[in-house]
Amino acid sequence: MKILVVDDDPDVVEYLSSFLEDEGYEVGAAADGRSALAEVERSRPDVILIDVMLPGRSGLDLLVCLRRDPRWAGIPLVLVTGDDSVLKDDCRSYLGSHRDVRGPDHVFGKPMDRDKLLSVLRDIGVPSTASN
Repeated sequence: MKILVVDDDPDVVEYLSSFLEDEGYEVGAAADGRSALAEVERSRPDVILIDVMLPGRSGLDLLVCLRRDPRWAGIPLVLVTGDDSVLKDDCRSYLGSHRDVRGPDHVFGKPMDRDKLLSVLRDIGVPSTASN
């Protein structure tokens, strides 16, 4: 199973990549919306973890772009944020102006709970392949 981590903080990318690879996932990374779209096109991930605060196009804008493209609309999207206001309303305030767009499959606050992330990945149909 392939997971794309979209975050401009190299420490977060390294942490998540290492953890997820240890769990048996194949992990790709992108530091901004533009490179994320190119990576989605190239690798066709099974799930995308998107930081809300990205340089250039925000993670919320990236979510809208992915959801509106029929090729990518079905990919599970998990948002990651340090912004409590986004976390509290699961992005509904932002997505209110995009009524035709399905929201994220889950929203995590930073720092993420590893066990909760694995549970969410299983729940959205992206199980770990690591042997426990």
